Amino acid sequence: MKILAALKKIKHIDRKIEKNMNRIGKWCSYIVENKDDLAPTYNTDDISRMHQQISDWSAQKAAIRHAIHVTNIRTVCDWNGHKGVSIDELLLIQNVILPQKLSAQKAMRRVEKGGGYMSRHDTNKDSYVVLQYDPKKRDMVIESIENEKDSLDEKLDNLNIETDVIGID
Repeated sequence: MKILAALKKIKHIDRKIEKNMNRIGKWCSYIVENKDDLAPTYNTDDISRMHQQISDWSAQKAAIRHAIHVTNIRTVCDWNGHKGVSIDELLLIQNVILPQKLSAQKAMRRVEKGGGYMSRHDTNKDSYVVLQYDPKKRDMVIESIENEKDSLDEKLDNLNIETDVIGID
């Protein structure tokens, strides 16, 4: 089974768990206003079976997730000039490192833009803005990070399609 298929299977299991949770919530108790009311759709044994199904599906989901984690750690590839990089490392770069770099670059912005900058003395005509960074260079770095992110997304998408999950047939 490929990583993508395993992820789809997890999503399918999640939908089944949610469906049973909704049934349990709806049918675990009910109000009878008179003796002629219809019996509920599910009885106590059905509710117990649904709980067991949820437990079994959760264990199955955990086993698949564990297999995916093992696969991500053990599968190495080349990316961006680096050899022997694991999928797990690529995921950390994608979800931790690149977003933080992007946030740091985007934090450098002119203070007077959009914020209604007011000098200490409204009448002071000698006020001016001092930039501690080069806006063109910042924009180039942001574009570079976004290109790296796009490249990494494409690499991970291909790995999800091509890589077999270790320990799952």
